[in-house]
Amino acid sequence: MKVDCSVLIACKDKESTLDECVQSVLQQSMKPKEIIIYHDGCKEPMAHALAVSIIANENKGVAFARDKMFHYSTGKFVLFVDGDDKLSPDYIEKMMRLDTDIAYPDVFLWKNHGNVVGEDTLHITPHTITPKMMMDIKNWIPVTCLMKREVYERVGGFPALKVYEDLQFWMEAMLDDFKFKKAHTLLWYRQSGDTRNRQNIDLRRVVYKKIMDRYELKGNKLCEISTQQ
Repeated sequence: MKVDCSVLIACKDKESTLDECVQSVLQQSMKPKEIIIYHDGCKEPMAHALAVSIIANENKGVAFARDKMFHYSTGKFVLFVDGDDKLSPDYIEKMMRLDTDIAYPDVFLWKNHGNVVGEDTLHITPHTITPKMMMDIKNWIPVTCLMKREVYERVGGFPALKVYEDLQFWMEAMLDDFKFKKAHTLLWYRQSGDTRNRQNIDLRRVVYKKIMDRYELKGNKLCEISTQQ
């Protein structure tokens, strides 16, 4: 069964794991109408036979790649995936059945190919996402959420940040009163030495503070600070 969903896969030198990622999409119990891959200045890009492949010679970053794929896509729902991750077989089905603006999963943080004992971690996301929770990095939800097309259109895409661009995107979506619901399914998030969110803890702290400085809580409502330029 196919559903009106576009899966958009960003790839930066992840060709060694890309087929595993694509196969996890093809094996879904509810299959998307299309798969689009953006090779973002990869050293050895290779078009995938079972997807639409966009090969860019210059690396312009993941926010640019996602925006390009979005504008090529046609689905009523979109799902952004990184080229080294995998989806559980019921991923799209569990999310589509929620009938919400944004559906988010639990996350299995898995070291390389998942065969290193003691390196794997299961991140259980909150059952509900409140504005206060959103401002606590411990409650993070991944970029690999199913969202209605209008969410991306109204938020205006991901900011061009080196890390945490998805966090700011979700904050903006919450400001626009989009609804989040948890799907009881699993994203297999592959960890490796070059994963962006594992690099340079000082950079992560600076970017996180910059994002948090944009917002404040008024009661239980998330607001953008009016003095923000």
